[in-house]
Amino acid sequence: MRENDDYENHISYPENPERVGIRNFTWTVSAIKDWEEIWNTLWALGYKWEWQNADRYARPFGATYKLFGCHNDPEKLDMAVPLPQIHVIEEIKESLLDSPENDPRPGYTIGAINRWLKEHYAP
Repeated sequence: MRENDDYENHISYPENPERVGIRNFTWTVSAIKDWEEIWNTLWALGYKWEWQNADRYARPFGATYKLFGCHNDPEKLDMAVPLPQIHVIEEIKESLLDSPENDPRPGYTIGAINRWLKEHYAP
């Protein structure tokens, strides 16, 4: 399945080249796939997701993911990957900086998050 072309080929307006382009972040299949690896590492480091109504989640479905929200149904979240907002991912990265220095996993995870942000979020 191809990712949504609207997001990869977002509309730009060449008649206003002096304007700075901004856009919302959108979870693509590749962003979710890469985030799932980071999330698994965070889980191993002792992080947990404290779900709230209207949070977004993904569950593997063949070569893609099924995306859904949750409303008063936490049982639905078994084996689902939370899809946090960008500011939450940045807060996670900051909290990893306070990890014990003798454990290399937080440093590797910070690097993975930085690469993820650069690839999937940076305009």
